[in-house]
Amino acid sequence: MNETYIFDWLTYSWLMDNMWWLSVGMIASMVVLFLFPILLGYDLKKDEDKKK
Repeated sequence: MNETYIFDWLTYSWLMDNMWWLSVGMIASMVVLFLFPILLGYDLKKDEDKKK
């Protein structure tokens, strides 16, 4: 079965019209992925300090 109709909305003109929102979404995702290990490390350090 040919399922190319699922991505019929994904055209070059749609991409150009929504490039701003795609960029904002990618930057927000990068910020979350960057901050998660820092916050996790801080929490682990706080737990280790509490054990001592």
